Amino acid sequence: MRKLFFLFAIPVLFAGCQEIIELDLDDPEPELVIEGYLAGLDFWIPDSDLRCSEDDIIPRDSLLFYAAFAELFDIDSIAELTDYFPYNRVKLSLTAAYFSNAATPRVSNATVRLYEDGSLVETLAESTEEAGIYLITYDPVVDAMYHLEVEAEIGGTTKLYETTPEPYLSTPPILETAAVYNPDPLFGDSAAYYLNISTYEVPGLGDHYTWSFYINNEYQSDPGDISITPDDGIDGACVPGSDVYGDPIDLGAEIAVFQSRVSQKHHDFLSNIRQQTAFVGGPFDTPPAPIVGNVKNVTDGGNAFGYFVPAAVTVGFTTVPDTIPAEFE
Repeated sequence: MRKLFFLFAIPVLFAGCQEIIELDLDDPEPELVIEGYLAGLDFWIPDSDLRCSEDDIIPRDSLLFYAAFAELFDIDSIAELTDYFPYNRVKLSLTAAYFSNAATPRVSNATVRLYEDGSLVETLAESTEEAGIYLITYDPVVDAMYHLEVEAEIGGTTKLYETTPEPYLSTPPILETAAVYNPDPLFGDSAAYYLNISTYEVPGLGDHYTWSFYINNEYQSDPGDISITPDDGIDGACVPGSDVYGDPIDLGAEIAVFQSRVSQKHHDFLSNIRQQTAFVGGPFDTPPAPIVGNVKNVTDGGNAFGYFVPAAVTVGFTTVPDTIPAEFE
């Protein structure tokens, strides 16, 4: 049980009175949180040359070359270099009391099973280096449906959880990554380096994309750094020189950008996180509501917390120059 105190001061003719109102807030029962990402290097390549415009055509052989080069990247290669790495891992933790300042507890000794099209393909082993982290080694198949089943002891009771099956989608490769010195995109009153990527979009409306970023091996975890978009207005188009990060980047910084094509439900989940965490804080804002992912508590019924994402990734790297271009000095 936690006690919350509000202090009201009511000025009346230079005098005031104070009243302490005590509210009793029950600590909720802990609930499981599942954060998982099944990833591979599976790229969507068109059956013919990519026609960006009448005068701009990218031969299919060139796209295959970009994809072959992108496949050389080992997804796990930066896992030990960075502060946070979600790919091919499942993190199990518990919700905590509202006023708790401690890190959310991890859940060890759980049974985590990965299913492909309803058939068991792997029982995940827990990491020997980090409690509550379960490692995925299975190589996913494009367009197959994947979900998790988790058995974990919560509050002295073994409970069963499962995620909603979602398709593992291939993604167009990032063709180019560059740091470009430009004026501020909103106000134009200053200039800095910004991240530009070139890629293309899968034809057919209904696709959704996400980007995550590492700068100097540090994951950009602020909710405002969540970059997402549907394919409205860009369906089937080439996307040259797009600033998917949006913020200026320091001189000399090293940047890695991860691109994925995801389900609409995951896109909407991230959109809700942005709306309820990045764009609130005023005195008249609506209090945040629980954000529903794709995790269900089978034992108790109802929704649990978190999201399991099956999606291919493509990665782009660039280093920001350590000097400003001479024409802007």
